[in-house]
Amino acid sequence: MEQKARHFAEEAIFALGRLDVATARTAIAQAYDVDHKIGALADAVYLACADIENDDQVSTATWNTLADAVDSPELLAAIELSRTA
Repeated sequence: MEQKARHFAEEAIFALGRLDVATARTAIAQAYDVDHKIGALADAVYLACADIENDDQVSTATWNTLADAVDSPELLAAIELSRTA
């Protein structure tokens, strides 16, 4: 993943931890614009946004899906920090 895309993806993940759907969607769209190889992560972020809209939280299963979709220790750390926030 390109560095700029990684930055946007990290921003999206932290936004999910704050339950900030608008920022998460914007950031992951920006990440995807930079690097189309992150499609699985983008899908997982959109799934998490739907969780928040429907249940006011990201489900454990969706956090696990997000973790499976990342390709770096930095993004995995962002997920772990956000899921426990």
